[in-house]
Amino acid sequence: MRRIANASFEECPVSLLIEFQLQLRQAAESTFVILCPSADLRAHCIYCHHMPDLGNLIHIARDDEGEIHVYEDTRFRYLTFGNHVEQSCLDLKDPVCLHHVYTQAMMLAVPLHPTARSALLLGVGGGSLARALRAAERHMHITGVEYRAAVLDTARGWFQLPVDRRFDAVCDDADAFLQQSEQSFDLIFADLYLADGMYPRQTAGDFLQRCREHLTDDGILVLNQWAGEYATNHTALANLGAAFDGRVLNVYPQGGSIVSFAFRSGVPGLNPRAWFAAAQALGARLSIPLQQHARRLWQQNAAVLRSGRLRR
Repeated sequence: MRRIANASFEECPVSLLIEFQLQLRQAAESTFVILCPSADLRAHCIYCHHMPDLGNLIHIARDDEGEIHVYEDTRFRYLTFGNHVEQSCLDLKDPVCLHHVYTQAMMLAVPLHPTARSALLLGVGGGSLARALRAAERHMHITGVEYRAAVLDTARGWFQLPVDRRFDAVCDDADAFLQQSEQSFDLIFADLYLADGMYPRQTAGDFLQRCREHLTDDGILVLNQWAGEYATNHTALANLGAAFDGRVLNVYPQGGSIVSFAFRSGVPGLNPRAWFAAAQALGARLSIPLQQHARRLWQQNAAVLRSGRLRR
């Protein structure tokens, strides 16, 4: 993993970052840049899980929000919103395998709530989490809320988005859906991103409180955000803690994300050996290193988990 010597991402022009990314890809080195750029440069570095060469452009769709692109190389198919920032990735040889590290970490919600039978996805994208959740638990019913109909159409046509009674696709704004729906869910995944960054409402206090109101008694909200400027992340985590009375575990996977697990009624008691074994078993089914993420979550929250302070 290489960094730009004697320069910060705050100072680097986009052209330099892109040139640096291309050099990294050509050198077959790490595809992750872990330093945090300023807001207007994030789309060109920290969240570029793959660098700008995504293969061949095979599909373009357009709506009032802009363009939707589908790229494909020899193994993967990528969804972008008109730029080279990956919104979703499909492994053509193993469709349930989660390619992005932050989505792998989000799947820890399943062993954290092993009896979960309903899930709400706020932000569907290419359907990576939908495919993985169906493979993880065949009895789970999933509702996916996506603002852009063209994204849903693209996901169905190019990314194997499920089309059956176990998956309901809803074209709506996430805020509006939460305000109008009377449903409760065991798991809620919030992963709302625009072409140039996170949807700002995702970490607003009232939005998070509404998410909590739509959880079942033992439900968990799983939220993904970029690890960007300290002040922004500090405010987001404070809002999350306030909405859930501090019952939050955070894990910092490689790649520059913060994945938070917020519990409506408290953190379940975890036996480390059983917890790691459950993560290992699920990871094997999904072809992802989930036990590594489970160990990272345990290590990064060890004091809280051992004390039992946030338990139900």
